[in-house]
Amino acid sequence: MIRRISASLAFLIALSSCAIPSDGDFQPIPDSEVPYELSAARTTLPPNVTTTIPGSDTSTEPIDAYFISNSRVLKIVRLVAAPAGPDQALATLSALDTQDPALAGLRTAISKSFSATVTVERGVANVDSTRGLLDTLSPLDQRLAVAQIVLTLTSRPGIGQVLFSVDGVPTGVPRGRGDLAGPLTPVTFDDYASLVITN
Repeated sequence: MIRRISASLAFLIALSSCAIPSDGDFQPIPDSEVPYELSAARTTLPPNVTTTIPGSDTSTEPIDAYFISNSRVLKIVRLVAAPAGPDQALATLSALDTQDPALAGLRTAISKSFSATVTVERGVANVDSTRGLLDTLSPLDQRLAVAQIVLTLTSRPGIGQVLFSVDGVPTGVPRGRGDLAGPLTPVTFDDYASLVITN
């Protein structure tokens, strides 16, 4: 019994020695003793923070979109509403703002009337249009239009290949070299890399 009382007493003494002082005095720590990591100004955003357009509630994210410059294509980083899916990336190609200084001198072979849905399965994006994308385009613009789509889509996470179809029927498309990829033959970024303008 005496041993239990002694142990309890020792515990209470130890506890009281760790208590916060009751006199209320505040002792500031000199700046020289504050660890650098706690006093340094933050110069970068923490990870996984999305930016927003000033004056808007819409969060955005950058995507690589490819537009035509002369007879080749140029990568332009565009901000679009997040999360940016493949359909949205495709729609960016037809919404070329000619008043934007960043897009001066560029054009697109994807018309505003072009309508397609994009489904992605196991890294392959299928672009299914309601009418032929290439029907009214010159042979050069046919290659450039397909290059715009393939390069933009394969720049998105999780997409490595692209297939094309019209109203659900697979269709072939020209590669960057001018040869034809037959129906059900997927095309990749590398098939159009020769058309990309590099700095």
